Amino acid sequence: MKHSIKKQLTLIFIFILAGTVLLCMAANFFFLKSYYLLNKKRNINDAYRFLDEASKNKKLMTPEFRQSLMILCEVNDISVVVLDNSNNVLASVSSDDKTLINQLSNNFLVDQLASKEGGSHFQTVHDSNSGNKYLELWGTLYNNEKFMIRCALVAVEDSVLIANKFLLIVGLIGMFMGCTTVIIITNRITRPLLKLTEISSKVSNLEFDTKYDCKGINEIDILGYNINNMSEKLEQTISELKCANNALLQDLQKRDAMEDMRKEFVSNVSHELKTPIALIQSYSEGLKEGIMDDEESRNYYLDVIIDESNRMNRLVKELMSLSELEFGNNQLEIERFDIVELLNNKIASSNLLLKQNEINLEFENADESIYVWSDEFRTEEVIQNYLSNAIHYCSKEKIIKLFIEKKEDTVRINIFNTGENIKDEDMEHIWDKFYKADKARSRDYGGTGIGLSIVKAIMTSYNMDYGCENKNNGVNFYFELPIN
Repeated sequence: MKHSIKKQLTLIFIFILAGTVLLCMAANFFFLKSYYLLNKKRNINDAYRFLDEASKNKKLMTPEFRQSLMILCEVNDISVVVLDNSNNVLASVSSDDKTLINQLSNNFLVDQLASKEGGSHFQTVHDSNSGNKYLELWGTLYNNEKFMIRCALVAVEDSVLIANKFLLIVGLIGMFMGCTTVIIITNRITRPLLKLTEISSKVSNLEFDTKYDCKGINEIDILGYNINNMSEKLEQTISELKCANNALLQDLQKRDAMEDMRKEFVSNVSHELKTPIALIQSYSEGLKEGIMDDEESRNYYLDVIIDESNRMNRLVKELMSLSELEFGNNQLEIERFDIVELLNNKIASSNLLLKQNEINLEFENADESIYVWSDEFRTEEVIQNYLSNAIHYCSKEKIIKLFIEKKEDTVRINIFNTGENIKDEDMEHIWDKFYKADKARSRDYGGTGIGLSIVKAIMTSYNMDYGCENKNNGVNFYFELPIN
């Protein structure tokens, strides 16, 4: 990453370390000499005040003073000599007393003003014999004793150069160790940040599987915890939006389907009513114009008008019934009744039609009593539609069989008729409104194409199973009802 926070942190720490080392070297180069001289002068002044205090208290000759003076000189690496007015040595701590005494005497000879005014004076001298430099403080003490304090000055410039070289080496080692430490620390700090960056990138692409593993309670862990919560809520929100969107799509599809059904319904009703209306109109006009003079022809015309009127009346009633069932406007009245008794009644009412069509009906359970829980009126409609359908499509051996299969909690009522099987392409549409597999035969017996749609609506309201299946020599329609 071009602007990685890891690189930025590493560079920042490296610049800080390098800047610190360079600053130390510059301070060492420019201020070490002055600091060194200031420190030496401070040591010499401390020794001067010690001597002046001893002069004031007349302790210059005491053993205690000499012992303390020796310790002071050793600690501060200085030489001291104290003379009386006759240049006799009162106190001395030096490896070369003679040189100090001569230098002190020469100073007083050269600077008579200083010897008269008293006090002390700093000076820097160069010893040509040893080649060393010295910082000296000389003058008089409280009781006019002469003194000189000398401190050897090492080559400060050489010391500064050596110190800077050492500091550079130490600084480079420190920078290397510091950089290594910085890299380790920045890796540790930025690793969770990189993980959070990866997670946020996945969340932005609507991938919610990866979660941040919170191990502590620092700011980064809190951020990771918040991103996890945000990811979960975003996933939940998107899921809810998708569900709402799917529901909306389903509603739109349902609305389109309802619109298609409405158009199809209007078209089918128009088609179904067109023929009887045309027949009624044409036969009525024929009667009015007196086309048929004989009574038999007039009766035939009247019978056609009555039949077509009854057909339209039946179609309207079935449509109203189907509409009530599909839109849930009809309240089911569930009661316990004998399904065998209801079947026997429907068979009895159909005997005339069965004889006219020379159909033999067999009912295996005719002598039993089987009670079910259902709406008796609607169940009768189902049986009526199945039985009417079986009668009008029965062929070949012309046998209709009714039999009931008992199950654990339900019974299956089967109505089988011999005849032609229903084609596979028609099987899935026989429950649709106005669908007729054999339109010519439906017209012959006055079928409206709504009966099986009514069966479907009734059984759907029951939440019970129903269906149709082809057998070797015919077709079997069935429906189930609860017994408990």
